[in-house]
Amino acid sequence: MKVQGRHRPLHARLLLLLGAALLPATSPAAIVENLTMGNAKALSLGNAVTADPPGIDSIHYNPAGLAKLEGRQYNLKVLAASMGFEVEFGGHDAKTQQMIDDFGYVDEVAHTTSATSTIGLRIPFKEGITEWPLPVLIIPLGGASYQAPDSRFTFATAVYAPMAAGYLRDENDPATFMGEALSLAKITYFSPTIGVQLTDTLALGAGINFSWQGATAATRIRVPNFALAFGELLTRQLQQQDLCPAPGDPSPPLNFCGLQQDIERMGPYTDAAYLTFDAETALVTGYSIGALWQPTRWFTWGFVLHPESTAHLDGTYMVDYGDEWMNFFGGVYQSDVGAVLQALLPFPTGLVEEGGMERGKAKLDIISPMHFATGISVQVTQQWKVNFDLKWTDWAAWEGLTIEFDKDLDFTKLASNVSPYATPDSVTFPREYKSIWNWALGVEYQYRPYLALRFGYEPRKSSIPTDKQDVLLPLGDADLFGAGFEYRMGKGRIMEMAIGYMRAKADVPANASTNANSTNDWNNFIYNPYAGTDFKSSAEAFLLEFSFMAPF
Repeated sequence: MKVQGRHRPLHARLLLLLGAALLPATSPAAIVENLTMGNAKALSLGNAVTADPPGIDSIHYNPAGLAKLEGRQYNLKVLAASMGFEVEFGGHDAKTQQMIDDFGYVDEVAHTTSATSTIGLRIPFKEGITEWPLPVLIIPLGGASYQAPDSRFTFATAVYAPMAAGYLRDENDPATFMGEALSLAKITYFSPTIGVQLTDTLALGAGINFSWQGATAATRIRVPNFALAFGELLTRQLQQQDLCPAPGDPSPPLNFCGLQQDIERMGPYTDAAYLTFDAETALVTGYSIGALWQPTRWFTWGFVLHPESTAHLDGTYMVDYGDEWMNFFGGVYQSDVGAVLQALLPFPTGLVEEGGMERGKAKLDIISPMHFATGISVQVTQQWKVNFDLKWTDWAAWEGLTIEFDKDLDFTKLASNVSPYATPDSVTFPREYKSIWNWALGVEYQYRPYLALRFGYEPRKSSIPTDKQDVLLPLGDADLFGAGFEYRMGKGRIMEMAIGYMRAKADVPANASTNANSTNDWNNFIYNPYAGTDFKSSAEAFLLEFSFMAPF
């Protein structure tokens, strides 16, 4: 299903949601990392495989692990995943509730719950979001490796999905003010990698990967801000005191009444706009290096490093301005003072002649921050093996995200007058994420010579601090549990299967997040559709992964 624009009403800061819609595009938290790789061994061991890398998928987890593969090998795997998001909205803080009571507003979101498990995907080279026909996402993947006889070198490539997630929410869902649809995808289609057994105890590996990356978002807009409330009150009072011009009368020098009095006034809880954004690139390059050191039979140490890389996405956008926007700003623009404002400042025109619609092209760069992992694998007894990993991702590199448009937009003109992060044709979104350390633990029990049982746990601490949480992709701190088995079928054939469960939670009190519910009218220029409203979010994922590796 391609999400199309619909004619909806708007306020000046709507562009600022655009950045929020794009920010998770490279998984800015230790939440979606590795979840869609489709490797059964890694999932069952809680992703604690840096010192015990999984076959051909060592390309991603630690390329030095390829040195352990012999001859020609192929790997086929299938990922089945289901993910759901839920947001529970509470009441308002005292300041917001007082505004609602004083001005007679109604907040349709308060004390409601949003929930979705409908899968929406960004398909390569196809605009918009496609609704997945099944309740479970199914992705086939695979790769191959080659080591010449008596050689220390192993070459490999694989197709895998570092990220593939998306959802569609019902049209009237309370969370659609921050995401009616969202899809984030990255597919690595070519990953030439080499592993070399340098000495009897040390192996090294390195590789380059080529990926397609895409992001799509669609959302309703509203702006519960005191400044808008007082502006709406001024218009209301002018109308009540018959100070607005009647139809056909000359426009006053400064017209706050709008072009038509019978059109609803813009207010903080007006369903204000509809925005869509779609972007992709066919080529994102990344690199990895790794090492394995095994000084004894029972102990192995490993590390892997993925340096920082940048994706250059080209996209299209559409903003469907509504009657309230055109009526108010059209009235100001056509008045005498409006002409003066246009001469002095970038200022909205109302876009009456354009039918309230702006569309065009945009560019943005998205950083994939540096990622480092180190770990050990200890064969405690002949049957029991324990893996432990430490991981670090440099999400502090995300100080801000800049989006450049192909022209000056009506709302960026206004935003440039009130925010240091905006110009008439661009906007920068401060992120201020944290670089984080996480750990993971995996245990393997060799039940029979041909059958190994595995269990894993990974507490996935979010890189998004509480004051930056939102409901577009509600990803707080999470716990991932995995279990599975390896079955050796003879003649070098190996079958692996794993199940995984992950749950992430975040509790965000009113006025705690500048990306969602801040009530600071002076610095909450980043989109805050739930200003002054408590919310709790959760994300839940169920994973089933199967792989088969054999010589050929």
